[in-house]
Amino acid sequence: MAPKVSKKRGKTQASARQKSMKNTEEPEYLKKVDPILMKNIKELTGGRSNLRIFVPLCGKTPDMRWLAEQGHAIIGLEASPRYIKAFFRDSELEYTVNSRQIADGKKANVYEAKGKDITLFQCDIFDFSLEVAGGQFDAIWDQSAMPVINAMGAKRLKEYTSLMQSLLKPDGRHMVEICKHGSNFVTAKMLKSLVGDKSDVRYIGTRMWKYEEDEFEEHEEEGEEGEHGDHGHGDHGHEDHGHGDHEHGDHEHGDDEEEVEMFYHIITFKDKGAAAVTRKRKK
Repeated sequence: MAPKVSKKRGKTQASARQKSMKNTEEPEYLKKVDPILMKNIKELTGGRSNLRIFVPLCGKTPDMRWLAEQGHAIIGLEASPRYIKAFFRDSELEYTVNSRQIADGKKANVYEAKGKDITLFQCDIFDFSLEVAGGQFDAIWDQSAMPVINAMGAKRLKEYTSLMQSLLKPDGRHMVEICKHGSNFVTAKMLKSLVGDKSDVRYIGTRMWKYEEDEFEEHEEEGEEGEHGDHGHGDHGHEDHGHGDHEHGDHEHGDDEEEVEMFYHIITFKDKGAAAVTRKRKK
């Protein structure tokens, strides 16, 4: 069972969602499917079809609808009902919502799309577990969730990584996107240390994300009924460290426009075939 979450910690986690667009026009990265994901979809799926794919701290990313349209079952997790409802609105999908017990004294609102195999849990990430998930996933698409967790400290980041590993099948694939912007950047060295000797971490690509500084501004959001405290998605804070063996810095373009690097890795278990081999030998 995942660690219990206090009300105090829930409020702290909710503050990670307090960065939002200053302008009414949303930045492009919230509107488009991630290009590296589309280009490297076989890296995530291993060329397989009809997979169960988990998207932690999913926000309103359109990647979920795109993955569902490729024939996969999508399970997302997000703390804010505002972002969940925005996803369904932007995707023009109707949905049902039900409350479900997920931990001692903890409930989640579960949103299920009509016409698409997409289910979104509104809850705290540390209240989620293998039991709540209904079994392990074939793949995990981790779109800059790790740096958000890293803002809570090394202990929480390790707990989050362990949770992701417990949710992944032995032959599963975990694709990680890490945005290098701010104070919570997770380097390749850190990533390899987090997953340990039982997993491989392989770099697959980098892209530049161009944005204007005034697209984001910290402000206090009004609480929404039923909102669960958690880390916000889209609040990408990362420190400038070297990634892999190379140093990468933010690139400035003009007075208001900047570019930051987005790094992508695939995490797989080294012993993914061991369980199957053991079962065969016992027969």
